[in-house]
Amino acid sequence: MSKGDSLTQRWLRQNVQTYPNPDLVYGHADAVLLRHPTIRPKTDVYTYDDGRTQLLLCLHGLLPISFRGASYNIPIAVWVPREYPRTPPLAYVVPTSDMLIRAAPDMDISGRCLIDYVRNWERKYEGCSLVALLDAMHDAFSRQPPVYAKPKDVTAQQQPPPSRPSSSAPDYTARPPPPLPVERHSSVPSTAHRTTSPAPPPGGPPPLPAKPGSAAPGASPPSRSTSVPVPHAHASFHAGPPVNLSTLAGELASLSQAMALDAERLRANQADLLAGAPALRDEMARLEAVRDVCRGVAARLESVVGAGERNVAELRRKGDPEVDELVCSTTIVHNQLINLVAEDNAIEDTIYHLHRALNAGRVDLERFLRTTRVLAEEQFMKRALIEKIQTGMQLGGTPWAVPSGH
Repeated sequence: MSKGDSLTQRWLRQNVQTYPNPDLVYGHADAVLLRHPTIRPKTDVYTYDDGRTQLLLCLHGLLPISFRGASYNIPIAVWVPREYPRTPPLAYVVPTSDMLIRAAPDMDISGRCLIDYVRNWERKYEGCSLVALLDAMHDAFSRQPPVYAKPKDVTAQQQPPPSRPSSSAPDYTARPPPPLPVERHSSVPSTAHRTTSPAPPPGGPPPLPAKPGSAAPGASPPSRSTSVPVPHAHASFHAGPPVNLSTLAGELASLSQAMALDAERLRANQADLLAGAPALRDEMARLEAVRDVCRGVAARLESVVGAGERNVAELRRKGDPEVDELVCSTTIVHNQLINLVAEDNAIEDTIYHLHRALNAGRVDLERFLRTTRVLAEEQFMKRALIEKIQTGMQLGGTPWAVPSGH
């Protein structure tokens, strides 16, 4: 591998790192450079039809073809999109100043190449590559060249743009030029043929040679390089009528008006988008505030649910309480009060049954009086203690009701 190739490959590997699949893009592009020595890589800004711009890798140069036994070089530019290989490359034919695009079903007037290989790319992108694309373009261009030489009468009337550099080779670094006029006369044959033209008048463009490196007999040396010969098709134009400049002016005026309307519509859409930006920001701020509130409520609910689950787990661990534990109070004084009331009621029931036993003759009077006196003293002490506890607790409402003494 030569030093120049090594530098080109290092440059290519460095500039494809911005792609999602840098290794695949590098492999396909390097294969094209090895297969076609007349193709060179570059990075440039590509402008899409919707106005978007993106810095893409471009493979540009000359694609050699063979048409009717003669060799021709077709200037092309293939842009590699960011989504490659899922998205097909953007292939263009880049005509020079003395060429015109030949409109065809697979060739757009702007130079966009729409052959079947490009149309079917997305269906089988796993098996597609840049080398195969250039081979398909070579086959398609060999059947029908995409460009033809500009007629001499039209070339003489058009002055070269002042901004075009006077270099020895065509400039392929710019984006494909705007649409050029197509062939309008039915007398132009479907296949082009090579002709030898006489020397052009002073100041006019040089004629295209029949083959690369050969000069037309009787013609003076060209003032600039014509190393990109194309099939010549200007012979049939001599038999047709001259170009109608008024018609071209009318078409240009219509195109300018349509572009002005589109520009106005795009400006209106831009104004709407700019006006909607504050509303979108306000809505986003409101939604963020609602989100924060929802997160706070969710956090509180999670804490409450967690506490409830812990309490349920603790109750299940303790099991069911005993019946006696359900009557227990929370303090010692309350438990004492409960016991005193229960004993008071028990003494009351005992005295009642002693009365029934005395009436039935089962207990004599002396025993009844002695037992009743002891129980009454004990009941008196318990009721006094109950009243003392109630007074100390300062219970509201009616004090504890105790049975009346006998």
